[in-house]
Amino acid sequence: MSPLAKHFIEQGIKLMQINEYLRSELVRAGFAGVDIQKTPLGVRITLRTSRPGLVIGKGGKRIQEITDILHEKFDLEMPQIEVEEVENPDLNAQIMAERLAYSLDRGRHYRRAGYYILRKIMDSGAKGTEIIVSGKVTSQRARTTVFRAGTMKKSGQPAQEGVDKGVAQCIMKSGTLGIIVKIMHADIRMGDTIIVNYEALAKVQAKKEAELSKTKVEKDLEISEEVREPSEEEKELFDEVEEEEISEISLEPEVDTDADENSDE
Repeated sequence: MSPLAKHFIEQGIKLMQINEYLRSELVRAGFAGVDIQKTPLGVRITLRTSRPGLVIGKGGKRIQEITDILHEKFDLEMPQIEVEEVENPDLNAQIMAERLAYSLDRGRHYRRAGYYILRKIMDSGAKGTEIIVSGKVTSQRARTTVFRAGTMKKSGQPAQEGVDKGVAQCIMKSGTLGIIVKIMHADIRMGDTIIVNYEALAKVQAKKEAELSKTKVEKDLEISEEVREPSEEEKELFDEVEEEEISEISLEPEVDTDADENSDE
Protein backbone atom coordinates (compact mmCIF):
# COMPACT_ATOMS: atom_id res chain seq x y z
CA MET A 1 0.00 0.00 0.00
CA SER A 2 1.33 3.40 -0.98
CA PRO A 3 1.95 6.04 1.73
CA LEU A 4 -0.67 8.32 0.14
CA ALA A 5 -3.39 5.66 0.25
CA LYS A 6 -2.42 4.78 3.80
CA HIS A 7 -2.70 8.44 4.80
CA PHE A 8 -6.22 8.77 3.38
CA ILE A 9 -7.33 5.55 5.08
CA GLU A 10 -5.98 6.72 8.43
CA GLN A 11 -7.73 10.08 8.03
CA GLY A 12 -11.01 8.34 7.19
CA ILE A 13 -10.75 6.10 10.24
CA LYS A 14 -10.00 9.11 12.46
CA LEU A 15 -13.02 11.01 11.13
CA MET A 16 -15.22 8.00 11.78
CA GLN A 17 -13.93 7.68 15.34
CA ILE A 18 -14.49 11.40 15.99
CA ASN A 19 -18.02 11.15 14.64
CA GLU A 20 -18.77 8.12 16.81
CA TYR A 21 -17.40 9.84 19.91
CA LEU A 22 -19.43 13.00 19.36
CA ARG A 23 -22.56 10.99 18.59
CA SER A 24 -22.27 9.03 21.84
CA GLU A 25 -21.54 12.16 23.89
CA LEU A 26 -24.26 14.34 22.38
CA VAL A 27 -27.05 11.81 21.88
CA ARG A 28 -29.37 13.72 24.23
CA ALA A 29 -28.52 17.04 22.59
CA GLY A 30 -29.91 15.97 19.21
CA PHE A 31 -26.64 15.33 17.36
CA ALA A 32 -27.14 15.86 13.61
CA GLY A 33 -23.59 15.53 12.27
CA VAL A 34 -20.20 17.17 12.25
CA ASP A 35 -18.08 18.99 9.66
CA ILE A 36 -14.28 19.11 10.06
CA GLN A 37 -12.14 21.60 8.11
CA LYS A 38 -8.45 22.34 8.37
CA THR A 39 -7.52 26.02 8.62
CA PRO A 40 -4.18 27.84 9.05
CA LEU A 41 -5.08 28.38 12.72
CA GLY A 42 -5.95 24.76 13.43
CA VAL A 43 -9.00 22.53 12.91
CA ARG A 44 -12.48 24.01 12.76
CA ILE A 45 -15.24 21.64 13.89
CA THR A 46 -18.89 22.50 13.26
CA LEU A 47 -21.41 20.59 15.35
CA ARG A 48 -25.01 20.51 14.16
CA THR A 49 -27.46 19.92 16.99
CA SER A 50 -31.05 20.67 17.95
CA ARG A 51 -30.15 21.72 21.52
CA PRO A 52 -27.03 23.91 21.51
CA GLY A 53 -27.39 24.68 25.22
CA LEU A 54 -26.59 21.10 26.21
CA VAL A 55 -23.51 21.10 23.98
CA ILE A 56 -22.11 24.36 25.32
CA GLY A 57 -22.95 23.68 28.96
CA LYS A 58 -22.98 26.10 31.84
CA GLY A 59 -20.34 28.77 31.25
CA GLY A 60 -18.96 26.78 28.27
CA LYS A 61 -17.71 23.98 30.51
CA ARG A 62 -19.07 21.11 28.40
CA ILE A 63 -17.72 22.36 25.11
CA GLN A 64 -14.31 22.97 26.70
CA GLU A 65 -14.21 19.34 27.88
CA ILE A 66 -15.03 18.13 24.36
CA THR A 67 -12.31 20.37 22.93
CA ASP A 68 -9.69 18.98 25.33
CA ILE A 69 -10.64 15.37 24.53
CA LEU A 70 -10.46 16.01 20.78
CA HIS A 71 -7.01 17.53 21.23
CA GLU A 72 -5.60 14.81 23.51
CA LYS A 73 -7.31 11.64 22.29
CA PHE A 74 -7.56 12.32 18.55
CA ASP A 75 -4.48 14.53 18.20
CA LEU A 76 -6.25 17.50 16.61
CA GLU A 77 -4.21 20.69 16.54
CA MET A 78 -5.98 23.62 18.20
CA PRO A 79 -9.56 22.45 17.61
CA GLN A 80 -12.11 25.27 17.37
CA ILE A 81 -15.66 24.06 17.90
CA GLU A 82 -18.67 25.93 16.53
CA VAL A 83 -22.21 24.90 17.41
CA GLU A 84 -24.88 25.25 14.72
CA GLU A 85 -28.55 24.89 15.66
CA VAL A 86 -30.83 22.82 13.41
CA GLU A 87 -33.94 24.86 12.56
CA ASN A 88 -36.41 21.97 12.23
CA PRO A 89 -35.11 18.86 14.05
CA ASP A 90 -38.13 16.78 13.00
CA LEU A 91 -37.00 17.03 9.36
CA ASN A 92 -33.39 16.03 10.05
CA ALA A 93 -32.85 12.35 9.29
CA GLN A 94 -29.86 11.92 11.60
CA ILE A 95 -31.64 13.44 14.60
CA MET A 96 -34.74 11.31 14.04
CA ALA A 97 -32.60 8.17 13.66
CA GLU A 98 -30.90 8.95 16.97
CA ARG A 99 -34.27 9.52 18.62
CA LEU A 100 -35.53 6.17 17.40
CA ALA A 101 -32.38 4.43 18.63
CA TYR A 102 -32.74 6.14 22.00
CA SER A 103 -36.38 5.01 22.28
CA LEU A 104 -35.48 1.41 21.44
CA ASP A 105 -32.59 1.50 23.92
CA ARG A 106 -35.03 2.47 26.66
CA GLY A 107 -37.19 -0.60 25.93
CA ARG A 108 -39.98 0.88 23.82
CA HIS A 109 -41.60 -1.50 21.33
CA TYR A 110 -40.05 -1.09 17.90
CA ARG A 111 -43.35 -0.85 16.01
CA ARG A 112 -44.76 1.78 18.33
CA ALA A 113 -41.54 3.77 18.26
CA GLY A 114 -41.21 3.47 14.47
CA TYR A 115 -44.75 4.67 13.77
CA TYR A 116 -44.34 7.51 16.27
CA ILE A 117 -41.23 8.79 14.50
CA LEU A 118 -42.93 8.30 11.13
CA ARG A 119 -45.96 10.39 12.10
CA LYS A 120 -43.79 13.08 13.65
CA ILE A 121 -41.77 13.48 10.44
CA MET A 122 -44.82 13.55 8.16
CA ASP A 123 -46.66 16.03 10.40
CA SER A 124 -43.68 18.38 10.09
CA GLY A 125 -44.22 18.70 6.32
CA ALA A 126 -42.08 16.00 4.72
CA LYS A 127 -43.08 14.69 1.29
CA GLY A 128 -42.07 11.13 2.14
CA THR A 129 -40.39 9.05 4.86
CA GLU A 130 -38.80 5.61 5.03
CA ILE A 131 -37.56 4.01 8.26
CA ILE A 132 -35.65 0.73 8.22
CA VAL A 133 -34.94 -1.25 11.39
CA SER A 134 -32.71 -4.32 10.99
CA GLY A 135 -31.55 -6.87 13.52
CA LYS A 136 -32.87 -9.21 16.18
CA VAL A 137 -35.91 -7.17 17.13
CA THR A 138 -38.27 -9.67 18.75
CA SER A 139 -36.60 -13.07 18.31
CA GLN A 140 -33.21 -14.70 17.85
CA ARG A 141 -33.57 -14.46 14.11
CA ALA A 142 -32.63 -11.19 12.47
CA ARG A 143 -35.12 -9.51 10.17
CA THR A 144 -35.80 -6.15 8.56
CA THR A 145 -38.86 -4.01 9.22
CA VAL A 146 -39.68 -1.05 6.98
CA PHE A 147 -42.03 1.84 7.80
CA ARG A 148 -43.09 3.98 4.82
CA ALA A 149 -45.29 7.01 4.21
CA GLY A 150 -45.66 9.49 1.37
CA THR A 151 -43.41 9.57 -1.70
CA MET A 152 -39.78 8.49 -1.77
CA LYS A 153 -37.38 8.74 -4.71
CA LYS A 154 -34.89 5.88 -5.05
CA SER A 155 -32.69 7.03 -7.94
CA GLY A 156 -31.74 10.01 -10.02
CA GLN A 157 -31.00 13.60 -9.10
CA PRO A 158 -34.06 14.04 -6.79
CA ALA A 159 -32.88 11.06 -4.73
CA GLN A 160 -29.39 12.54 -4.39
CA GLU A 161 -30.34 16.14 -3.62
CA GLY A 162 -33.76 15.91 -2.01
CA VAL A 163 -33.46 12.88 0.28
CA ASP A 164 -31.80 13.26 3.68
CA LYS A 165 -30.38 10.07 5.17
CA GLY A 166 -29.50 9.30 8.79
CA VAL A 167 -27.93 6.17 10.29
CA ALA A 168 -27.88 5.10 13.92
CA GLN A 169 -27.25 1.97 16.00
CA CYS A 170 -28.87 0.60 19.11
CA ILE A 171 -27.05 -2.01 21.21
CA MET A 172 -29.48 -4.35 22.92
CA LYS A 173 -29.14 -7.63 24.80
CA SER A 174 -30.16 -9.65 21.75
CA GLY A 175 -27.70 -7.82 19.50
CA THR A 176 -27.15 -4.59 17.62
CA LEU A 177 -30.00 -2.97 15.71
CA GLY A 178 -29.29 -0.89 12.65
CA ILE A 179 -31.57 2.08 11.95
CA ILE A 180 -31.81 4.02 8.68
CA VAL A 181 -34.09 7.04 8.31
CA LYS A 182 -34.72 8.67 4.93
CA ILE A 183 -36.67 11.92 4.60
CA MET A 184 -37.74 13.48 1.32
CA HIS A 185 -38.21 17.21 1.75
CA ALA A 186 -41.31 18.94 0.42
CA ASP A 187 -39.44 21.76 -1.36
CA ILE A 188 -37.54 19.46 -3.73
CA ARG A 189 -38.59 19.84 -7.36
CA MET A 190 -38.85 16.61 -9.32
CA GLY A 191 -38.83 16.12 -13.06
CA ASP A 192 -42.56 15.42 -13.27
CA THR A 193 -43.59 18.35 -11.07
CA ILE A 194 -46.19 20.72 -12.55
CA ILE A 195 -46.33 24.27 -11.19
CA VAL A 196 -49.38 26.38 -12.07
CA ASN A 197 -48.91 30.14 -12.37
CA TYR A 198 -52.23 31.18 -10.83
CA GLU A 199 -51.56 34.90 -11.31
CA ALA A 200 -51.10 34.53 -15.08
CA LEU A 201 -54.07 32.16 -15.22
CA ALA A 202 -56.31 34.73 -13.51
CA LYS A 203 -55.25 37.43 -16.00
CA VAL A 204 -56.05 35.22 -18.99
CA GLN A 205 -59.43 34.27 -17.52
CA ALA A 206 -60.32 37.93 -16.89
CA LYS A 207 -59.36 38.83 -20.47
CA LYS A 208 -61.49 36.01 -21.92
CA GLU A 209 -64.48 36.97 -19.78
CA ALA A 210 -64.21 40.61 -20.93
CA GLU A 211 -64.13 39.52 -24.59
CA LEU A 212 -67.16 37.25 -24.12
CA SER A 213 -69.20 39.98 -22.40
CA LYS A 214 -68.30 42.49 -25.16
CA THR A 215 -69.39 40.04 -27.87
CA LYS A 216 -72.69 39.38 -26.08
CA VAL A 217 -73.50 43.11 -25.87
CA GLU A 218 -72.76 43.59 -29.55
CA LYS A 219 -75.09 40.73 -30.46
CA ASP A 220 -77.89 42.18 -28.32
CA LEU A 221 -77.59 45.62 -29.97
CA GLU A 222 -77.37 44.31 -33.51
CA ILE A 223 -80.52 44.79 -35.65
CA SER A 224 -80.99 42.15 -38.23
CA GLU A 225 -83.16 42.63 -41.31
CA GLU A 226 -84.94 39.68 -42.73
CA VAL A 227 -85.60 39.79 -46.48
CA ARG A 228 -87.81 37.10 -47.91
CA GLU A 229 -90.01 36.47 -50.91
CA PRO A 230 -93.85 36.64 -50.44
CA SER A 231 -95.67 33.35 -50.42
CA GLU A 232 -98.17 32.25 -53.10
CA GLU A 233 -101.15 33.06 -50.92
CA GLU A 234 -99.83 36.55 -50.28
CA LYS A 235 -99.33 37.07 -54.03
CA GLU A 236 -102.94 36.03 -54.78
CA LEU A 237 -104.29 38.46 -52.17
CA PHE A 238 -102.27 41.31 -53.64
CA ASP A 239 -103.58 40.51 -57.14
CA GLU A 240 -107.26 40.48 -56.03
CA VAL A 241 -107.08 43.90 -54.48
CA GLU A 242 -106.99 46.59 -57.19
CA GLU A 243 -105.87 50.06 -56.65
CA GLU A 244 -109.15 51.76 -57.76
CA GLU A 245 -111.24 49.69 -55.39
CA ILE A 246 -109.42 51.10 -52.38
CA SER A 247 -111.44 54.06 -51.17
CA GLU A 248 -110.11 56.88 -49.17
CA ILE A 249 -110.75 56.68 -45.49
CA SER A 250 -112.43 59.78 -44.10
CA LEU A 251 -111.69 60.94 -40.63
CA GLU A 252 -115.07 62.71 -40.32
CA PRO A 253 -117.87 60.74 -38.62
CA GLU A 254 -120.68 59.48 -40.89
CA VAL A 255 -124.13 61.08 -40.54
CA ASP A 256 -127.09 58.79 -40.15
CA THR A 257 -129.64 60.13 -42.78
CA ASP A 258 -132.48 57.85 -41.60
CA ALA A 259 -132.22 59.23 -38.08
CA ASP A 260 -132.36 62.81 -39.41
CA GLU A 261 -135.53 62.12 -41.50
CA ASN A 262 -137.34 60.60 -38.53
CA SER A 263 -136.46 63.59 -36.41
CA ASP A 264 -137.88 66.01 -39.04
CA GLU A 265 -141.14 64.20 -39.12
